Parts: sequence; structure tokens; C-alpha cells
Amino acid sequence: MERKLGIVFASGAANRICCLVVYGAAALASGYKVTVHLVNEGLVAFRKDVLPKLNAGGLETAMSPPMYAPYVETYLKNLKEAVAKGALKTWYDFLKDLKSQYGDRFKIYACPLAAQLYGISKGDLVDVVDDIRGAEYFLEEVYGGVVMYL
Repeated sequence: MERKLGIVFASGAANRICCLVVYGAAALASGYKVTVHLVNEGLVAFRKDVLPKLNAGGLETAMSPPMYAPYVETYLKNLKEAVAKGALKTWYDFLKDLKSQYGDRFKIYACPLAAQLYGISKGDLVDVVDDIRGAEYFLEEVYGGVVMYL
């Protein structure tokens, strides 16, 4: 039986994209089929004018409770330095590489309701987003597999 991982991505925070990339890459490397469903701010994060900038942003790119601020600031500082030194790809570049390497085993879909409510069309999204598909399509794709919510 094919192993499947579904990721419902609802947060546009840069530190959550890290989790999407890490768990997605680990599952793909382990032979899973991975399907991502972009909802709410997770969809906004995949706009052409947002995703390429998330690694370069400041605290405002990682919404979190005030008590997390010192840790998030450290994360963002270290992330910017790693990207600047070439030790780490941007999240957008990671996702493009995963799409290139794993083809049809890695799908990213945008939620049509979120797209409507946020005023986002397929043309507004980065090229790694395959299509706009509903929850029923996502659930059918990942049926029998593991689903994560980020």
C-alpha cells in the first residue's frame, strides 16, 4: 500500500514553512506521496509577492505570542545568516527542488474557499502550487494516510 502524508498548511509564518519543508522532504525521501493543502494564511504565504521574501523578513513574518519573541528573533537572525552564507536554501527554493525531484509524488493545492475569501487567484500563486482544489479532493488524495496540521 502506498504511504501518504497530507499536510494542511494554515499558517503563513516563516517558521511553520520550515516544518512543511522538513516533514515534506523527509516523507518524500522515505517513499511517501505528499499532498499539501494551503488554507487561510498558509495560502497567502504562497503568493508570488510573499513566499520569495519570507526568509528575508523580520519578526513580522513569524506571528507568535509576545513571550516567543526572543526565540523567534533568534530563529530569524540565524535563518537570514544561513541563507546569506549559502548554508541553507530559501523555503521557496527548497519547495521548488522538492517539486523538481519528486514530481507527481509532491502536490500542493490551494483551497478554493480560502482563495475566494482572500481574493487570490491561481495566477497570484508561486509556480510550485499545482492547482486550486477543495477539501474533498485533498481528503481523497490522502485517504488512508497520515494528516498533519501546520
